[in-house]
Amino acid sequence: MKKVPEKFHLPLLLLITAITRIPFIFDGYGVEEDSWGLVVNAFQMKKCGHYLASRFPGHPLQEYAYALIYNQPAWMYNALSVLMSLIAVGFFYKAIRKMELQHSFIAALAFSFVPCFFISGTYTIDFAWTMAFVMASFYFLLSGKNFLCGIMIGLAIGCRITSGIFIVPWAILLFSKMDTVNWVKKIMIISIPAVIIGILLYIPAYRVYGMSFFDYSDQFPYPPLAKVTYKASIGVFGLIGVAACGIFCVPAIRNFFRKEMNAVTLFSSEKLIAACLTIFILLFISYLRLPQKSGYLVPSIPFTIIIFDVLLSKKHFRIFSILFILSPFLLSVNLTDQLRGAEHSKLSMTFHVSGQEIFIDPFSGPVFSERSKRINKMNYVKEVLAAEHDMDYPHLIISGWWYNEIQTDFLQKGRGERKEFTFYSTCNEMDSARRNNSEIFYLPEQNLYNDQMFGQLCTDSLAKPFPEK
Repeated sequence: MKKVPEKFHLPLLLLITAITRIPFIFDGYGVEEDSWGLVVNAFQMKKCGHYLASRFPGHPLQEYAYALIYNQPAWMYNALSVLMSLIAVGFFYKAIRKMELQHSFIAALAFSFVPCFFISGTYTIDFAWTMAFVMASFYFLLSGKNFLCGIMIGLAIGCRITSGIFIVPWAILLFSKMDTVNWVKKIMIISIPAVIIGILLYIPAYRVYGMSFFDYSDQFPYPPLAKVTYKASIGVFGLIGVAACGIFCVPAIRNFFRKEMNAVTLFSSEKLIAACLTIFILLFISYLRLPQKSGYLVPSIPFTIIIFDVLLSKKHFRIFSILFILSPFLLSVNLTDQLRGAEHSKLSMTFHVSGQEIFIDPFSGPVFSERSKRINKMNYVKEVLAAEHDMDYPHLIISGWWYNEIQTDFLQKGRGERKEFTFYSTCNEMDSARRNNSEIFYLPEQNLYNDQMFGQLCTDSLAKPFPEK
């Protein structure tokens, strides 16, 4: 079989990345409530004419971009995430080439197919956006274009404020004992534009919310250890990806201690590994503050691949990369929940973890499970809207994590937000609604989270389950 000429590697890589994501961008705005919340926020920003945060601490660059296309269908929003995925993968490929590491094409392809990054490029959430600017920053750092590197970090901060941590590993890569003064100058050239752009992008948030926009709180409790571990491993890399890391961790560690590492240009292999490990530590500390989403660890993915590229033989790294490429398509691990879980085949195995039923399906990968979850949730919302339409009496529906998806339906039809649906409600608010002869309902599980949100114990006595149609 004839090898593809090197000049075609980047176009082929981008084409594969695009065509594997495009089939998934038509199924709504995503599986997470925050992905639909960005759409609601875009409508709200357009209506009020000033900045609003979709959730704290805000993601202003992305939120302003979505406000420009607020009334467009899901595929338009999601296409921007596809574009950002292309930018991230393209700059990662160019960075690997710049360092002259082995297998730049298959390394970049492995990055493209890691499940959490793959999925983030098919819906509205900011993870692919953040990675686009982080990877651009990394490439410009390697190219000696420190000012552009700083600008990209500033834009990454505008997508996710924690992206500022990358100044630390970049400083490690630039460090030189022989020229400390010049090292400090380079760091300043990166840091000053990054900080200025970051501040400018968050000034609107400060003007609206004051310093309270720094809040990282969430209505859900801190998850159990099993869930934290799952989201930081299988949730990021998939079961096959985690197995690949586990299998090749042993030869990688052995090669590290034997000093049998693949050389890189620009700096030593040891320095590159130190910078990557610093990224892991900083991201994991940030993740542990509020470990609700695997996507918080997406920026660790390319640097995981780099470490294995440095430490593995060519044969081992090829196998490692192939396993990463297979990881989104096989061995899905997900919830069986009828309303917000994923479809699974008869060959799947089920078990219980932290009070939830989980399945492992050998023939349905993470990307297909995620798609079926999106569709299941959208179908349930249609059922809720149809049932609510037939209610000819005053009512209030506590919607919780279904709220944004429900409101998006009304907003896109030009009907404005429906007051009959509320996110969560205090005891006093429910008492007031009952005095006005409104019946109060809650969608599945939202009685528990409504009480938890406000530290109260009244929802079950004041509201009842939403009637099934």
